[in-house]
Amino acid sequence: MRRIRAEASWGLTRAYGFSGDLESAARCAREGAEISLWAGDQWVAAMIELTLGASYVLAERPAEGLAILEQALALMRECGDSFGRAAARLWMAIAHGDLGQRQHAAACVDDLLALCAANGYDFLLTRPSLLGPPDPRRAVPLLLAARTRSVHGDYAGRLLAGLGLGELQAHPGYQLRVQTLGAFRVWRGGQEIDARAWQRDKARQLFQLLVTRRGRWLQREEIVDLLWPQLGREAAGRDFKVALNALNKALEPSRAADTPAAYVARDGSAYRLRPEADLWIDSAAFTTSCAAGLSLLDSDMIAASADALRTALSLYAGDYLPDAAYEDWAGAERDRLRATFLRAADRLAAALTELGHDDEALEVCGRILAEDSCWERAYRLQMLVHARQGNRPQALRCYQRCAEALDAELGVAPAPATRDLHERIRRGDTSLPRVTDL
Repeated sequence: MRRIRAEASWGLTRAYGFSGDLESAARCAREGAEISLWAGDQWVAAMIELTLGASYVLAERPAEGLAILEQALALMRECGDSFGRAAARLWMAIAHGDLGQRQHAAACVDDLLALCAANGYDFLLTRPSLLGPPDPRRAVPLLLAARTRSVHGDYAGRLLAGLGLGELQAHPGYQLRVQTLGAFRVWRGGQEIDARAWQRDKARQLFQLLVTRRGRWLQREEIVDLLWPQLGREAAGRDFKVALNALNKALEPSRAADTPAAYVARDGSAYRLRPEADLWIDSAAFTTSCAAGLSLLDSDMIAASADALRTALSLYAGDYLPDAAYEDWAGAERDRLRATFLRAADRLAAALTELGHDDEALEVCGRILAEDSCWERAYRLQMLVHARQGNRPQALRCYQRCAEALDAELGVAPAPATRDLHERIRRGDTSLPRVTDL
């Protein structure tokens, strides 16, 4: 009965350790390892030690983690477990890298890649797994370094290409995720960058500007004119340099001074976000999803289009960079994204109405009118859905709201198509127009 506690202790070690509770993880690991060795099961003991060592590395205590991982590696060798050896080497390479011990990290990576290539363990470096890092991108800097060496360089290059990161020259070990719609937030992997990490507002604003103009190089003079218009050239140049340093520190706090920045590229006096960077931006994903959904709709693939447009609209949490609402450089992008939202939402609402998803169609129409209270087709779709459901009073109220909004905002009456639909509903006509006729 005592023996069966060993695997449970291993699971608890991982659960506590990977969530940051090292004290509880160490307690469970001690109990599990003691039981495993008492029962003569070195493999479970090795797994427990490996998990505890990885927990210390995740908690940014790599030196302590290395001591434990060395024990795990020795036990894995005794057991003859090549996968366990590979996992131990991966965590040891990450720990050495965090400590700046590049030669030790390279030796671990060479052993790791040899084991992975020989045994088909590619997934350990490309996907989340029980023994690997929760975020596989922790291994990307190791693969980049290995790609430049003759040993296993081609294999490392193939793994990077499989991740879609084959063009990278630098990587911090995490993907940068940026929310620009409805709020401005940035995450390094799973950790959000808080306000203090930016050090100054202009660092955040500089990053927002680079995100907004990410398709081209920006000259330093253009940047300072946009962000420091009230300062003289010399003072603005000093402030720009300070803001840029703060920005790079916020995005890559652990980057060594002699390594290139993974996200902000420089060419003389010009700056931009690296197009190949491991960077996800919600507004870019929103635009891509809208284009895909509208393309499917144009091909009469209504159900597939609705799915793509749902995904797109779920990303639109509000206006672009609301904290830069009065900055001229953000205005055009804000207007473009808002127009894209309205067009995509309009097409989605019509598709949902055609598919008979009435409640969802009404919800999307509500979102459209919250953005633009004069969007007449949204009122017509609401009227059609309510009439089709037999709710004639509600359909007539939609028309009344439409007429009031158009008069208040634009001083005009509803369009003939809207008035015609209202009249047919008022008379109680049983024949209603098709969605495509609205």
